[in-house]
Order: sequence, then structure tokens, then C-alpha cells
Amino acid sequence: MSLFYRYKPRKDAVLLRVATRLDRAGVTPNQITAIGLCLAFSSGLAALRGHLYIGIILFAVAVFCDALDGSVARGTNRGTEFGLYFDGVSDRFSEFFFVAGAVFGAGVPPSAFLVIGGAFTLLFARIYGRMHGRDHVFTTFGRPERVALLIAGILSPAPFNTVLFIAAALCCVISSAQILASGPSRSAKIGRTRGASSDRQTRVTQRNN
Repeated sequence: MSLFYRYKPRKDAVLLRVATRLDRAGVTPNQITAIGLCLAFSSGLAALRGHLYIGIILFAVAVFCDALDGSVARGTNRGTEFGLYFDGVSDRFSEFFFVAGAVFGAGVPPSAFLVIGGAFTLLFARIYGRMHGRDHVFTTFGRPERVALLIAGILSPAPFNTVLFIAAALCCVISSAQILASGPSRSAKIGRTRGASSDRQTRVTQRNN
């Protein structure tokens, strides 16, 4: 979670009506994630052909889909472990598609790829954190900050664009360090303690037998 994620409950409340209607129509959170990924790919193609502003609009809609899929998953209790990873990976490739198109077709400096490198670094840190009971660690920066700095950098002239791209990448590095430096959550500690107690009890029982 990041600074902007403190407003996630409000965002979910605003989108609850939309989420309910989508759920009734049979639309799943993973389908919304897939639609957002397709829109991001389209934004990259638009930017690659020189239509940068159309690409930005399509990318913004893709980011909205990313906000919507989580609200649908939480509002309808349809979140899954696969959906969690699918959403995270799709976010990174969405940004990659858009940045690649902007760099190779719209004259955006290659330093924009620093943002992608930082985004994937944070993804791997989150996966590692989830595997080690650190999935609820509060981080200073998340995707909202990263996307805002990315778009601001794309719209800014040199050298400010590169400065903003570096700032976005550093945000990812800082958040990754916060995850890796944190200890396991209390629930993970309790789970390990219970597991250790169960193992000891099993060994005692085997000895007694």
C-alpha cells in the first residue's frame, strides 16, 4: 500500500454501484484486467504511430480499468490469488507497452524505461514479500505516484522529463526496499508459531508411540 491507497475505501465506495452492475452482468475482475491490458497495448500502438495524446488517453482508460478491477474483486468477494498476480503483472506490461510506443514512435527519451525497470523491481519485491508474509507492508509510493510521474515526464520537455522518470524509478526502489526491510506480518508469525508448535507436538506424539 502507498500514500494514495489510504483513499482506496473511498474509491471502492464510489465504484461500488458500477462493480455491482458488472458483477450482475457476469463480468469478472480478471476480464476487466484483460480489457485494461488490451487498451494499454492499443495506447502503445497509437504512440508508436505518432499519436501520443491518443495513446495517453487510452493509457488513462487502461489505468482506470486497473482501479475498477480491484473494486469489483473486493466489492463482490471474487478476488483470487491468480487475480492478484495477474493484476500486478498486467500493470507492468501495460506500462511497458505504452512507454515502448512513446519512446520508439513519439520521441520520448529512452530514460522512460527506467520507470519500467523500477516497476518490475517493485513487482518482484511484492511477490517476495507475499511469499514471506510481508504482503501488507505500507510503502510510501505505489502505482498512482508512478503513473503520475510517468505521464508528467512524457508531457515535459528535456531535461525535466528524464528527472521525472528517475524520480518515478526511485519511488519504486524506495518502496521495494521498504518491503524487503520489513519483517513478516503478525498473522504470518502466528502461522509459523502454530506450525512449529504442531511440529513439536507431532514429534512428541511419535516419541510416545
